[in-house]
Amino acid sequence: MTAFVILHYRAIDMTRICVERIQALEGNNHIVIVDNASPNGTGRLLAEEYAMEQNVTVLLNPENSGFARGNNLGIRWVRNHLSADFVVVLNNDVEILQKDFAVRIEEIYEEHAFDVLGPDIVSVFSGIHQSPKSLHGCTLDSVRRKRANVKRSSHPILLLLSSGEKNSPFIWRLVQRRQRAKQNIDSTVPAEGVVLHGSCVIFSERYLKTHPEPFYPKTYMYYEMEILEWMCRREGSVIRYDSSISVLHYQYVASKQEFKSIVRRSKFVIDCLIESLTAAEELILAAGGEAED
Repeated sequence: MTAFVILHYRAIDMTRICVERIQALEGNNHIVIVDNASPNGTGRLLAEEYAMEQNVTVLLNPENSGFARGNNLGIRWVRNHLSADFVVVLNNDVEILQKDFAVRIEEIYEEHAFDVLGPDIVSVFSGIHQSPKSLHGCTLDSVRRKRANVKRSSHPILLLLSSGEKNSPFIWRLVQRRQRAKQNIDSTVPAEGVVLHGSCVIFSERYLKTHPEPFYPKTYMYYEMEILEWMCRREGSVIRYDSSISVLHYQYVASKQEFKSIVRRSKFVIDCLIESLTAAEELILAAGGEAED
């Protein structure tokens, strides 16, 4: 069995489409929707709509606990109630069009056993292939440098400029292509030990046996996959990227409903990033990490 954990917030139409696509997939699949305390009541609506669906479970989180803890809630439910070989964690704005998506996951595992797997993720907003995010994981120094850069970007003028970039698919596509070219990222080539994009990530039962809540819970949103890669690298767990499986990512759907202003949305991202980067620094230091070049 393959379990799909969908983190839902506000955007009910996207969640319905996401569920519909998964239900059309081949194989024995079960869907767990985690409503992250949507203030518009859509979680309760989904619970009512899918009450008679045997392969759909809706969990109503009493609080909006963010990405890591929200997904951990769904994964923990799967571990306690289902016998799943794989757990696919995806945002509600992700669409799976490959009918044999779950079957391909099994085939990849048989050929290259993994702990964490990432598909090719294509942004509908910009057309950019979003995974892998990076070919190299974070270090204590890189975390500190990134936090300093993020703090500088909160300056009102820089915030306005970056907000304009993110609001334009054309400009954002150029920015992302330039950044990916600097890292020599080729999304057509399978890879291991990379940082995956978090909008769709797959965990094997092998990994979840020892990591029933795989996402670091001291983050609210953003930088979760960098922290996950660091934890996997430290203990020798296998992260794999494989372009033979792919999804579409509509991006920013829930955040646009939450924040009508692009500037406010950018400020929210900055605040969350600073919090996550601080948590990453504390985690690395607690593990005896030292500054690295």
